[in-house]
Amino acid sequence: MKRLMKTMTTLGLLLGLLFFGGQRSLADGSDETPDVTFRLHKIVFPEGQMPDAAANTGDTSGKHADLLKEYRGLNGVTFDVYDVTERFYQLRKDGQSVTDAQNALSQLTVSELGESKGTQVTAALAGEDGRADFTLPAKDGARRDAVYLFHETAAPVVVKEKSKNLVVVLPIISEEGSAATTIDLYPKNEENTHVTPRLGKTINGIEGSFEYGDIIPFQVTAEIPLDILDYKKFVIKDVSDPALLYQKESLKLTQGGQALPKIYELTTDEHGFTLTFTDLKGLDRFAGQTITLSYEMQLVEQVNDASHFANTATLDTDHETVERKVEVETGGKRFVKVDLEDQKKSLADARFHVLDQDKRLLVKTAAGYAWTDDENNKQLVTLVSKANGVFEVNGLSYGDYYLQEITAPTGYQINQDPIAFTVDANSYGKADDALKVVNLKTPAPPKKPEEPNKPGKPTTPVNKTTNVKRYPKTNDTVNRSLVWLGAILIAVVVVILWQKNKKAGKKEK
Repeated sequence: MKRLMKTMTTLGLLLGLLFFGGQRSLADGSDETPDVTFRLHKIVFPEGQMPDAAANTGDTSGKHADLLKEYRGLNGVTFDVYDVTERFYQLRKDGQSVTDAQNALSQLTVSELGESKGTQVTAALAGEDGRADFTLPAKDGARRDAVYLFHETAAPVVVKEKSKNLVVVLPIISEEGSAATTIDLYPKNEENTHVTPRLGKTINGIEGSFEYGDIIPFQVTAEIPLDILDYKKFVIKDVSDPALLYQKESLKLTQGGQALPKIYELTTDEHGFTLTFTDLKGLDRFAGQTITLSYEMQLVEQVNDASHFANTATLDTDHETVERKVEVETGGKRFVKVDLEDQKKSLADARFHVLDQDKRLLVKTAAGYAWTDDENNKQLVTLVSKANGVFEVNGLSYGDYYLQEITAPTGYQINQDPIAFTVDANSYGKADDALKVVNLKTPAPPKKPEEPNKPGKPTTPVNKTTNVKRYPKTNDTVNRSLVWLGAILIAVVVVILWQKNKKAGKKEK
């Protein structure tokens, strides 16, 4: 329809070639000079939809009224009006036609026009945007029909270029044949090329990582487009991973440090919000400026292995969809408990506490983590190695930490020295990258040496079988007598041999 209207009906860009019936004098020689009201309807067209140039008709009939319905009026445009009656009649006297004289006058610059007869800025009048009204005399001091030039002095930055001068030669004859006392003019502008508004998202003033329980301040910045009045929808959404909880009542919407008026509706859920601007005209006062949304999220513990959590802001309009995402980073470390001498052997049920650089102990709270110097705190985080020796910690900010072993696996010595580890963007990797934590077996106790038999009082032999004393039998006495007899005989033999040897020695002498 817009293209059809462009070809079928157009408005005057610069020339109000309004001349119906020529100049007319006052009836009956009256000295009274009537006034004429000029109503300027400033229309702005999107780039590429500017109608072709055509003469203004001076009324609101026909296609002009249709254009006002389809396109919007542009507020904030400044017009000055100049009386060029004398110049017009001089050009006519020099032989130029009405049309040629109008064209020549439309080329005059502000410096050539002299003093303005009035200034108006387009605004919302009678429910219509882009209106500026001038009431001016219909005759000049010499009782000639007046000729006026309307010059666009200033326009919003959304305008590609100012409209050209409009020159109106009175009187304008109405359809009834009388001089019109109200004249409607339609200066037009084309908008600059549509530019996608900028959208930004940051973690406000904080760099690095976070631990479970931290309150994280976010900031979204959105540029209000210069052509915001061409929009029908302007919505900012914020959505986050389940690990991030939106903190209700934390949202603040400002521009230049000042709170925005209530020109929007806010809906929230557990992980974000939706901000829908309901008054785009109210938003137009911030066109070309940046608004800021500040709010908070809390990082909460997750049962999965993730260490990066996304928070995404989206600007959703009828012209474009813009998305910006930031990630909240946290970290952790995986460990495996093994035998020192056989590191393929996993050890279960080893227990550890986590310490920071200040040797404070990690504590589990309802919101996440905290740190304490109290070794007896009942909420101390305790890591326990599983049957495969694996254990881990997650949800720490990046930095250096320690493990303190508090219980060794059964049959192993406890490790008295703190075990240093580092948490960074890559430390919470696969199980294969786990840090080995070793234990040495507890040595077996030495065997006790056997005690030697101690001398004691002789005892009567005991029969091991019957546990009764053993008494000597009858033939035991005979055996003892034979032993003694043999000993005596041997002694006698030895004495005899000795005597013989002695005698033999003497004879040899």
